[in-house]
Amino acid sequence: MTRRSVLICWVGRLTLIAILASCLSARVDASDLFTIHSISIDFKADDANTARKLALADGQNRALKALLKKLTLGTDHGRLPVIDESRLGEFVQGFEIANERRSERRYLADLTVRFKPYAVRALLRTVDIPFAESASPPIIVLPIFQRAGTTNLWDDPNPWRDAWYRFEGQEGLVDLVVPIGELADLAAINSVQALNGDRAALSEFVEGHGAEEALVTVAKLEFDPSGIPSVDVTAQMYGSVVGPIRVERFTDNSDGSVEALLHASVSEMVARIEYDWKLENLLAFNEKQEVILVVPIEGLRHWLKLRAVLGTLKVIRETKLLSLSKKEALVKVFYLGNMDRLANLLAQRGIDLLLTDDRWTLVAQDIFDSKGTDQIKHEIGGAVSGDTRQVVEELPALESDKEESVPEPALRPAPLDDLLVE
Repeated sequence: MTRRSVLICWVGRLTLIAILASCLSARVDASDLFTIHSISIDFKADDANTARKLALADGQNRALKALLKKLTLGTDHGRLPVIDESRLGEFVQGFEIANERRSERRYLADLTVRFKPYAVRALLRTVDIPFAESASPPIIVLPIFQRAGTTNLWDDPNPWRDAWYRFEGQEGLVDLVVPIGELADLAAINSVQALNGDRAALSEFVEGHGAEEALVTVAKLEFDPSGIPSVDVTAQMYGSVVGPIRVERFTDNSDGSVEALLHASVSEMVARIEYDWKLENLLAFNEKQEVILVVPIEGLRHWLKLRAVLGTLKVIRETKLLSLSKKEALVKVFYLGNMDRLANLLAQRGIDLLLTDDRWTLVAQDIFDSKGTDQIKHEIGGAVSGDTRQVVEELPALESDKEESVPEPALRPAPLDDLLVE
């Protein structure tokens, strides 16, 4: 066997391992993404068994509605499909029951429902509703509360932090984490550093929590002469890039409760963060594009790492490695949407997409730490230097874009109780 064929075999095996790991990771993420937790069910009927069946059917129906809303934009919620109870078995993978209580005629429990990803995707595609199925990496929320000249982050009282706690565990695509303020948190960052956007302190704090981004949000509470509260909210995201500053004023129009005002303000902020994430990650199947990308690399390990990152982007439906040398990979990418959207998604993961001399080039910031991103960008102003001999033939795509169809309704739907076991 020649040296060239040995290298081809070696690269092919490692690439296959990366592909399998990426697929396994995607399956795990999808399983949790298509799960709705803690649906409270409470039904009365002539007897407890009848109440249980009605409660389980109602809980699964509400869970499916919650899942469809979770994956889609609010502007499309009015045209989401309504599924008849007899068809629930087509979409439900299984469910779990907790806190079960019953009496002679009443049944109560908390229901967690797991749905079949392929069936839900096919349902939304059939009615032509775009959806997102990419969960965000954890975002660490730093809620700073200001009132009457005082500023609190970790100190009490901090009703702004309390309001964020209530939204931390809600079902959504954006994973918001609010630290509890342990001793390590207090030592890592304070309110002044957070307010000033201290990148070093924020980066260290976020990494300590196993995350990549921090959301610094400040609520300044004031009262008008009649005692009606209002709150000025600013929010800014810090990660591989610094996001824009959001500024908005919320005024209470109800009973004048500060707690209710802060709760409504957080609800609005979370809804906008969710909307922005979904909008960036929508799978628009009617916009299929392809592009050939040049990828400067420093070795096989760097290429495999970058390819694994590309595999986490749901808008990238398929990739084909065309050639691989010591310093450059040439890859064909099939994706959904337009180039600007693809560039924005890559930027969120620390990857720049640059157009130079009529060719698109990827520059991964974390991969090229040893040289620095600016130097790499300078080098790709012309042709990328280095050994450009092809050492790999075309490899299988990461994933196919096969069409999925909604499963045909079963002639005799399976009893709901049979779904307890997958």
